[in-house]
Amino acid sequence: MASSLGSILVVGGCGFLGHHIISELLEQDASASISVLDLRTDANRHPAVTYYSGDISNKSQVEAVFAKVKPKTVFHTVSPHPLQVNHKLLDKVNVVGTRNLVACAQQAGTVAFVYTSSTSVVHDHHSPLCDATEAAYPVIFHPQQPEHYSHTKAVAETLVLDANRVGGLLTASIRPTTIHGEGDLLVTGNLCRTACGGRAWLQFGDGTNLMDTTYVGNVAHAEVLAAHALVAASSSSSPLPEARRVEGEAFFVRNDERYPFWEINRMAARMAGYPVEEKDVWAVPLWLAMAGAFLAQWLVWGLTLGRKEPLLTTRVVRLVTIERTFSIDKIRGRLGYRPRVSTEEGLQRAVRWYMREVYAKKDKRQ
Repeated sequence: MASSLGSILVVGGCGFLGHHIISELLEQDASASISVLDLRTDANRHPAVTYYSGDISNKSQVEAVFAKVKPKTVFHTVSPHPLQVNHKLLDKVNVVGTRNLVACAQQAGTVAFVYTSSTSVVHDHHSPLCDATEAAYPVIFHPQQPEHYSHTKAVAETLVLDANRVGGLLTASIRPTTIHGEGDLLVTGNLCRTACGGRAWLQFGDGTNLMDTTYVGNVAHAEVLAAHALVAASSSSSPLPEARRVEGEAFFVRNDERYPFWEINRMAARMAGYPVEEKDVWAVPLWLAMAGAFLAQWLVWGLTLGRKEPLLTTRVVRLVTIERTFSIDKIRGRLGYRPRVSTEEGLQRAVRWYMREVYAKKDKRQ
């Protein structure tokens, strides 16, 4: 029951993943003591939750909230989106903000701290990943890591895991693959905009590359499982044997089923009401897609003096044409994680939400 987690603070609880974690907690125990710290607290509110506005990069604001809530359990979900290119913002939120949260959790006597990381922390954004395991793929940093977002997420995860058993705090990191679900404007939004714009027939490469995804409710389930495991382990003065250990550990999370990236694209189009027949698919050779993206990058860079980049870049082309799959044997064995929502059902929920809450309302405004 969520009540065993004591006073709970969900950092980023008004955001996409954060409010799903709150739903998971309240589903377990409607009387759970839950507070939220977020930069803006006007979205995804629940009447049973207490909300605090604050900037996690401002330590005094974080200290004030921790002093009021005195959380036993903290879920840290805040981060700029993966396509963010503002390095200062990424450093400020992911690194400084996480450092502040860890320090305040230690000062407040917090027991369990669950960090939302990313599978991208182990990926060089160039090489394929095939059923990658946590043991075989350590986190990478600049210069090996070309993406600043992933670099800062790796730094933040390291800060969290290094804090395990310091001041009585137990920590764990959850690394979801690409997340979709209700409230998602990034992945689901891109899929639906592609469908509604009549572009789901377009494909780069041969279309066989697999890409793991995770329904947001499955991520929330994994995070709550981790929190319970940390609280349970806190009664022991030493870590559990490695085969059962959760504290100080990172875990990949995904759905059970695997689909090629382009099949997911067309599945979402069908759900949105814009089906594409296989005979209508136009497969652009990879070399041509890369050349077009390269030219677009330089054109936009020149026109904006480097302030913007196009939606289609060579990085994006690479990511949608290479295999990226991850093993979840570790989280299955140590946390008993089982995805509760299938990829197809989760995608159906996500597309239905987007078409009803975003696309339909946009049409009315126009």
